[in-house]
Amino acid sequence: MDVNRYPIWCILILFGLASTPLDGQIRSYDGYGNNEQFPLFGTVGSPLRQVTPLAFADSISAPNGVNRPNPRQISNTVFAQSGYIYDQHELSDYIWVFGQFIDHDITLIDDSEIEPAFVMVPPCDPVFDPLCQTPTIIPMMRSLPMEGTGTSTDNPRQYTNAISAFIDGSAVYGSDQERADWLRLFTDGKLKTSTGDLLPFNTLNGELEGIIDENAPHMANPIVSNKRWFVAGDVRANENVLLTAIHTLFVREHNRLCEQLKLTHPEWTDEELYQRARKIVGGIIQAITYEEWLPTMGVTLDPYSGYKNDVDPNISNVFSAAAYRFGHSLLSKDILRMDDGCETMPSGNMTLRQAFFNPSLVLTSGLDPLFKGMSAQIQQELDCRVVDDVRNFLFGPPGSGMGMDLAAININRGRERGLADYNTIRESLGLGRIRSFQENFDNPEDGKTMEELYGSVDNIDAWVGMLAEKHMPGALFGETVMTILKDQFQVLRDGDNFYYPRDPELSQEEKEMIRNTTMADVVRRNTNLEALQDNVFRMIRTCRTVDIRERHLELLVYPNPIESDYDITIFSFEEGTANLFTTDLLGQIVNQEPVHLYKGINTISLSLNSGLPRGIYNLQITLGHRQNTIKVFKR
Repeated sequence: MDVNRYPIWCILILFGLASTPLDGQIRSYDGYGNNEQFPLFGTVGSPLRQVTPLAFADSISAPNGVNRPNPRQISNTVFAQSGYIYDQHELSDYIWVFGQFIDHDITLIDDSEIEPAFVMVPPCDPVFDPLCQTPTIIPMMRSLPMEGTGTSTDNPRQYTNAISAFIDGSAVYGSDQERADWLRLFTDGKLKTSTGDLLPFNTLNGELEGIIDENAPHMANPIVSNKRWFVAGDVRANENVLLTAIHTLFVREHNRLCEQLKLTHPEWTDEELYQRARKIVGGIIQAITYEEWLPTMGVTLDPYSGYKNDVDPNISNVFSAAAYRFGHSLLSKDILRMDDGCETMPSGNMTLRQAFFNPSLVLTSGLDPLFKGMSAQIQQELDCRVVDDVRNFLFGPPGSGMGMDLAAININRGRERGLADYNTIRESLGLGRIRSFQENFDNPEDGKTMEELYGSVDNIDAWVGMLAEKHMPGALFGETVMTILKDQFQVLRDGDNFYYPRDPELSQEEKEMIRNTTMADVVRRNTNLEALQDNVFRMIRTCRTVDIRERHLELLVYPNPIESDYDITIFSFEEGTANLFTTDLLGQIVNQEPVHLYKGINTISLSLNSGLPRGIYNLQITLGHRQNTIKVFKR
């Protein structure tokens, strides 16, 4: 083992100069000792694996991409999304919400407090600098470097994981003893909750109105006015209400299991009940990940052949900084709140923007409407589009330097983390380089736009290229993301000594129960919902009236205004031949043509009659008894 890869405190533990209590049959919170031969594998402070080449500008630590377009310019030009573009596989919002929960269970790269990586906003940006007055930034900081790295070309900058890498339920229980203990009730093995069976607040009694507990574990909270928030195993649990709901769900499952275990083992102590429930919940999260969530996205791993102590389960840099950020394209701007009969709640739906770091919304709506709403909405297509709620979101007034553009941040994050360009990453993974902007991209228009921005295919930023790729058959994403995800989730499974099928402390009956537990089962067991599809990751239209049904035949046109040629994107719930009409403002048909639609997203290249005068026209599509219209402007 190369000890130079690890922080000094890890080396002290390894050589006995510091100690971590560890029962060989129970996971440590920080991951230490999972691998008896290499006890630092997967621990808090583990260095990120480098499965693709590092490409710092100076080959040491300087961010790259200096000669590439400005990240905000790329975001405005490529990633702007004005309407809905639904996933052609009809996967539900549970995909991205559970994916975020798993992300927060396996990886956290802390920010540096002294190294800014601000994105300079181009002058007169329509959102962040609409009055063309003040140089504006999108604030972000560089990732915190691993101590002792970034000193030479032989010792380039590296990064460490601030939580345990294993899929171990650390998002529920924490990655350190202090947080884990604070979250415990220390009675009957249970975790703390607040009124409504919600997560505990950062107060002495865990309730909203309690006295602030100055010793409560740190939780991320960029909204200065917030003083009370939920506390969970991961610092990011308050980021949005759907994520908070998933955290709460598994706390409820833990406490439910404790009640069952106490009935069958009345002699067990609080510690025994807690650790067995923790072990089962961790196994359920693993089972949902490997048996349900990954396969639903089209990810098929090699069959499990047992634990391998030579497998390093640590998170890879390219996974953390680019590939696993595919979920940002899947976000919808609406969060549905529905009852079990599919009726929208009286309080209505909410926007994603409203849901950021706003735990009070969980109190007002409860969890059941959120879990139901997630099951009833198709997520957005994985593509080079990101909704405005995370691409143009302001924490303050325009020009204040408090704008958040997740697309620009992702592009800049790859640069400061030393990721190579998209083509070099493909080559290093054995996928081969692309030779043109039209060769491997899903949308020809995106290829044209990127060619104008980047000039060369060897300049494309990693995250941009990954989202633009043609999807693999039956899969949510292209081959580059697929390759990186398969590598990461396979090493997390094969390098985990406590992966549930091999855990000796679990009985065969418990293993079977875990294996057969679905996400829908966990939701049904811990809410009052009953009318859920068995696979909640796939949206099945079982509701009487679902908002998304009204968006059948939704239209998007690019470019608009139109000179001559344009692309029209049509989302359809059914296959068939539709009629596309072009009418003037008086309703006169000036053009008509049939278009064949497939189920899902259809992008069709068309031309507007060059003889038409400049002005506004309506494009109307009809299929069966349904129709939709969009206005376009002819230059």
